[in-house]
This record gives sequence, structure tokens and C-alpha cells, in this order.
Amino acid sequence: MILPKEESTTDTNKLLILGSGSFARKDLLISVGLIPDKVEIPDVDERLKLNESPRHYVKRIATLKANAINSKKGSYVITADTTVTVGSRVLIKTSNEIKAERYLRLLSGRRHSVFTAFCVKHNDKIVLKLVKTVLKMKFLTNEEIRAYIDSGEWMNCAGAYSIQGRAKCFFPFISGCYSNVIGLPLPSLIGVLRALGYYRK
Repeated sequence: MILPKEESTTDTNKLLILGSGSFARKDLLISVGLIPDKVEIPDVDERLKLNESPRHYVKRIATLKANAINSKKGSYVITADTTVTVGSRVLIKTSNEIKAERYLRLLSGRRHSVFTAFCVKHNDKIVLKLVKTVLKMKFLTNEEIRAYIDSGEWMNCAGAYSIQGRAKCFFPFISGCYSNVIGLPLPSLIGVLRALGYYRK
């Protein structure tokens, strides 16, 4: 488990807080021993602004989430936001089946980028990082698109796919951090946590 340097595990002020309702992000943290002491879902407006770039969008939302969570001194708060871009289009999370099918048809056979911005808030300091991963989706048949839509796995996912599920077979090419596509670039995140006083026991 990740622990603050020279501190006891019984120090209740030294909490690791995940500021996200994403099960995928929580599972990613747990998979590397970063077990959140607490999960909070920040209440922020995640709507994309007119002409807002994907880089600015995810950084703005991750920062809004960090500022929306009140934490005790000494705690470490992790927030993040992820979006998918293809060409000039930003494919934010959707729960609309028609839009999801449109997203998948747009991505089919093309390269696209996934941007995740994450914040670590510790005391009065917020560290913000942005990571980009490039992927290529294979050409999807009508049957593959229909089956994936029917699975419901795409709901509330940027780009209308969840790469850790059935969609993992859609991608013959990935350049960059795989966990970034799921929602948290773990190597970068762990580096920031260590710089702020966490270490791996």
C-alpha cells in the first residue's frame, strides 16, 4: 500500500481520497496497492464550453473536481477527467444510444486520441498533469457495433467504449499509457504522489 513518509497508518488525517464515482478508476488504484480510504463524487458542471480544446476541457474539469472536495490537512485527493478526440470532434461521456452508435462509427477504422487530466490535492497545493494516448480502432462491422451497443458497456464512457471490457479487441494499435485510456495514467500519478510525500512500502 502507498503510505505517507514516516507516518503511522493510524493517522486518520492522512487519507487517500478518490474524487470520482468511476469504478474503473477505483479498480485501477486498487490494482497497484493504492486503496482509497474514502470515495467522494464531486458535484461539478462537466459541460463542454464552446470552442474549448480537449486539453483545456479535461484540465479544467479535473481542477474543478479537486476544488469541490473538502479534505482534512494532510490528506491526498485524486481527481481526474478523460475525453476522446477524433479529428476536431470531442467525444465526451454519453448515455444516449444513438450518440454512442454515432461515436463508434466515427472511430471505426481511424486513429484517435485520449486525454486524461488528473489532480492530486495535498494541503493547499494542487498538482495538475495531462497525459495523451493515441489509439487506432479496427473497422467495426454493423454486427459488432450492434452487439457492443446492446452490451451497455459504453454507457457514461468517453468515446462510447470501455477498453478494459469487450472493446479491448477493437484496438490493434495503442501508443502511450494504457491505463490512461481507462481513466488514470498510473505511472504519472504515482510519480506525483511520491513527490508529495507518498512512497510504496
